[in-house]
Amino acid sequence: MNLEGTWHTELGSTMVIDRVRDGGFGGTYATALSPTGSARGTFEVVGRTDADSGGEAVAFSVCWQNDLSDRHSATAWVGRARTINGREQISAMWLLTVETSPEQDWYATHVGHDVFTRVKPTEEEIAQKARTKHSSHP
Repeated sequence: MNLEGTWHTELGSTMVIDRVRDGGFGGTYATALSPTGSARGTFEVVGRTDADSGGEAVAFSVCWQNDLSDRHSATAWVGRARTINGREQISAMWLLTVETSPEQDWYATHVGHDVFTRVKPTEEEIAQKARTKHSSHP
């Protein structure tokens, strides 16, 4: 599957993969839902896949720092890109690591799961998922 193009999470965030070359890729990530409200704008996303055209294995990350905000945190996703029932999707587990004091290290890393698809979810779908799903964004 070709990974290039626009991908959306169930919570409405958008990842645009500009290029896949020699197994590496880059693009932008815009969070639609930041629990703290402070991850604003678009962020650089970088990743790797097991094939030039975008293989099944995929890993990518975002450091939550740009010209508008610096959240002192990063998220890494790792998963698989597949076509299921005719729909392209990236199903990936994520780790969000936030800056904490040494006494609060127990709180520093959060774990979850995202499904990216080519179809942007409706506002109703986003609202429904937001009630039960943790966000991979600071």
